[in-house]
Amino acid sequence: MPEWAATLIVVLVLLLVLFGMWQGWRAMVRRSAHLTPSHEVPGDLGAPLAASAALYVATTAHGKPLERLAITGLGFRAQGGIAVYGSGAVLSVTGSEDVWVPASDLLGAAPAQVVIDKAVEKDGLLVLSWNLTGTTVDSYFRVTEPEKIRALYDAIDSLNAQESEV
Repeated sequence: MPEWAATLIVVLVLLLVLFGMWQGWRAMVRRSAHLTPSHEVPGDLGAPLAASAALYVATTAHGKPLERLAITGLGFRAQGGIAVYGSGAVLSVTGSEDVWVPASDLLGAAPAQVVIDKAVEKDGLLVLSWNLTGTTVDSYFRVTEPEKIRALYDAIDSLNAQESEV
């Protein structure tokens, strides 16, 4: 077999793989199209109850850490942060608009170890569970300021306690 033919076969196989990956991403975007978060962060939030810089890892279907969702503003891993206010939480991802999660949609936070394409030490991830247009989702963060993680959990728990009293 001539060398050019072998090269052509390898190039065609690589193009086929890339095409399959592109088709898979488009299918995931279509499946997640109904999930549209609010990017309208209220202007009068005041000081945060807790905040930390974090690596945003992924948002998945609730309880399914290997099922990534392609949500506008939360589709790709990036540096960012999470801030909890008295009326909700702001999820920040570098390169995207901030996502506003009202307190009424926050379900809680818990530690995690594994999410799609990321595994860390025990309790190395913070998973924030919340309602997004009627669907429960989990957003995973690798908090880069470990001394602030307890404050984040406490702030989210306090919001859940306020919601249950209402």
